[in-house]
Amino acid sequence: MSRLLFVVIAAASVVAGCGQGESESHHGWVLHSQIKFLSPDLAVARDPPPRGSFRLFFPYIAGDLYGPATTGDFIHPTINADLTFEIDFSRVQQDLNRSLQPTEFSLDYLKIEPPNTRIARLAPLALQPDGIEQVAVTDWINGETHERLMLVYVDRPSRITGALVRDDYTIRYNVRAAAPGYIWIARRRTDDGEQMYTEVEKPESVVLALTPPDTPPSAPQKAVSPARTSIPAP
Repeated sequence: MSRLLFVVIAAASVVAGCGQGESESHHGWVLHSQIKFLSPDLAVARDPPPRGSFRLFFPYIAGDLYGPATTGDFIHPTINADLTFEIDFSRVQQDLNRSLQPTEFSLDYLKIEPPNTRIARLAPLALQPDGIEQVAVTDWINGETHERLMLVYVDRPSRITGALVRDDYTIRYNVRAAAPGYIWIARRRTDDGEQMYTEVEKPESVVLALTPPDTPPSAPQKAVSPARTSIPAP
């Protein structure tokens, strides 16, 4: 009898372990990153300002890729002396779940399948230490190539599609998420010369780039503006 009980407990442990592994593959990965101060074209390093001259705020834009932030900051990463930090997404998953909203794109040519998919884009902001004005533009970038990226959570396998067509250019979206979790999105040029937003592999090195604001400090930039937080909307 005791041997049978041991087998049952062991089998239950294996099942639990499999479930935990599945959860980690979806939500539990840790992002290691570093803040770097760069020129607007991301090509030249700048001297960092004093540590007390800005603060980082990590809200999500829920239900869209663009638009104002819809959540507060429940990530609160510790910024180390060398400006490195890490985000353990499993620690904030419950907070994110409560903040998810139906997907309603502000760009009317975008659609998502299935339509009940919920998404949220992590869009950090660099703010005044005791205010809400942006003091720098923030971009997630590939640390090796300096390619700008978006970091987006999806709650199920899904696909974002759409196209902005103009006389002289076309920008397409073809973003696939194979499973619930976070995906990286980049804007790349296709073989026929069009621009396309698509999912990309997680870079080996991820940098949070801070570049000079579009307007001088005397002209306020509201923290709710998403226009310069990683890959502007076309």
